[in-house]
Amino acid sequence: MIKMEYKDLIFPAGFKWGTASSAHQSEGGNHNDWSEWEQVQGNVKDGTDSQVACDHYNRYEEDFDLMKEFGHQVHRFSIEWSRIEPSPERWDERELEHYRRVIQALLVRGIQPMLTLHHFTNPIWFRDLGSWLNPEAPEIFGRYVGKLVSELKDFDIIWNTINEPMVISAMGYLFGEFPPQRKDFGDAQVVSRHLLMAHGQAAEAIRETYEESGKNHPLIAPVMSVSHFMPEDPDDPDDVELATYLDELYNHMWIKGAITGKVIDAEGNEMRYEALENSVDFIGMNYYSRQVVSSRMDFLNGEMPEKTIAERCDGLDWEVFPDGYYPLIKTFWERYGKPLWMTENGIGTMDDSLKCRYIISHLQQVYNAIQDGVDIWGYLVWTWVTNFEWAQGFMSDFGLVGMEPSTLQRIPRESAYLLKDIIEHNGITKEIQQRFLQ
Repeated sequence: MIKMEYKDLIFPAGFKWGTASSAHQSEGGNHNDWSEWEQVQGNVKDGTDSQVACDHYNRYEEDFDLMKEFGHQVHRFSIEWSRIEPSPERWDERELEHYRRVIQALLVRGIQPMLTLHHFTNPIWFRDLGSWLNPEAPEIFGRYVGKLVSELKDFDIIWNTINEPMVISAMGYLFGEFPPQRKDFGDAQVVSRHLLMAHGQAAEAIRETYEESGKNHPLIAPVMSVSHFMPEDPDDPDDVELATYLDELYNHMWIKGAITGKVIDAEGNEMRYEALENSVDFIGMNYYSRQVVSSRMDFLNGEMPEKTIAERCDGLDWEVFPDGYYPLIKTFWERYGKPLWMTENGIGTMDDSLKCRYIISHLQQVYNAIQDGVDIWGYLVWTWVTNFEWAQGFMSDFGLVGMEPSTLQRIPRESAYLLKDIIEHNGITKEIQQRFLQ
């Protein structure tokens, strides 16, 4: 084996570190469109559901104590809409108070809250109104956000509006793997447009609420899922064209609209949408893997070339491909000129040594992008504690901290200690790289 030479990779002063999670995957006890969908046999691959998850709703202080012990500076989490607004314009004050306590618990431990307003799940009543296919959905969401922000504006919060809008539209309305399990390209386009408008409505509600209270504007951002699209045959023009098309469609179409303030209407015409003006202070970027595509296969029906990389994410079967991270980061910076935050990055695996290698190899790419002039503010690992991984159930374990099934006891893994070491050094020392990569 060739011994690699490494150097210390020290990140800029003020760079922030932590983890990310979502309410439905961690809290337990939610009742929404996803929790009902989970009860249909076969929808969740391992037959589990989210009713316990990791019981974070009751154990958040225990989890935050551990985060503080491990040096975390930021925690990204979501608020469950169905708890706050269980029926239209009926607000649950007990749940609002619960989330105030959650935010306060982070702040008193010196951890910055990054709050996601929508992370996949919807109230039952919103689903029954047609969910994101309803033309009134953006305004309905904006109304909810206005109420929530009015209750939480006194806290120091970084706001994420919509998490992974293209995953919502693709997985729920194109590929049919998430609720409501539709398979219609036109529906997927409508949902994508309404989610873009909802981001604008949310950002406008946040700005107006802070202005009316005489407060400075907080930071607001959407969070994008990005994937590195590659042609199976780089010498085949059709493969290259398909990869380029999908990259534009999945990675760029939505965020470009958020930044330019333009929405594509049902007739394919571009129109300005006032609520989108100044709605993006930075871009959250979630990266996990690549997508290799072939023009000889029907991508929209899920046909993909055989995977060739042995190291993969359990359950989801995503290939480990850190080399796709840098070009996406660089392209987003060059095209949009907005600061970036690496809001999700991680791997579901019971092989914790692979989890450590994954984090280090991807952080090397982030470091290289910073050295090449990209303004990146922080890096968040998905996720802190073993949680419910949507349609995979518990087949894919992304947690830096494991969980004993019968007691739900938190058990820090080596990867948790790795992140602690990285935070303490504000970077990856050569000793860390030598230990895990050789």
